[in-house]
Amino acid sequence: MLKKLLIFSVLFSATVGASPLSDGAMRLIQIGNEISSRDVVLRGQSLLLKGAFDLNDFDAMYEAAKQVRAGNELMGYKPQEREANEILIKLVRRSYDKALYEYALYLLDGNHGFIKNEFLALNLFEESFKVHGNAKSAMMAAIIRNELLVPGTKRKQRIDELITFAILNKVPGAQAYQAKYIDKDYLNDLKPSSWGNWIEAQEDL
Repeated sequence: MLKKLLIFSVLFSATVGASPLSDGAMRLIQIGNEISSRDVVLRGQSLLLKGAFDLNDFDAMYEAAKQVRAGNELMGYKPQEREANEILIKLVRRSYDKALYEYALYLLDGNHGFIKNEFLALNLFEESFKVHGNAKSAMMAAIIRNELLVPGTKRKQRIDELITFAILNKVPGAQAYQAKYIDKDYLNDLKPSSWGNWIEAQEDL
């Protein structure tokens, strides 16, 4: 089993970057915000929307959703969470990995306009892992199963497979979680007030 996981890890460990179009658009938006240039930001946003809606670029759609969710003070755009969620759900239906992971986190915490649903979150994390080899999703699926957030899913072999894959891919917090909450499961339970904040804290360690 470990040999299979090692092979799988090598195949999927490379991070898939954003498309050149969305990457270029986001650079323009970032630069425009930094120099307080509405024209530069507008060029970036126009390029992003062209990719999202004219070229059906999933990376551009995802970044557009993030822009809509955050709003833009320089441009006078208010955050629009409902519209951002509509785009996110469309991407989830197309099994776009970044959307799967983000939506699953929102469901796990029950925030950003979504009702908490740990069962659906687990299914999305597992789809992200199985289809896209997402090691962060593997860790979160292992945690949901191990913490019994979804009753009846605590299967040791499956948990070990998921967390091992996350560790092999150097996901922040995976090895520490295994040592404290899986190997010593009888001693500890992980109950963060926010799973999103807990993940960010692991990345800062």
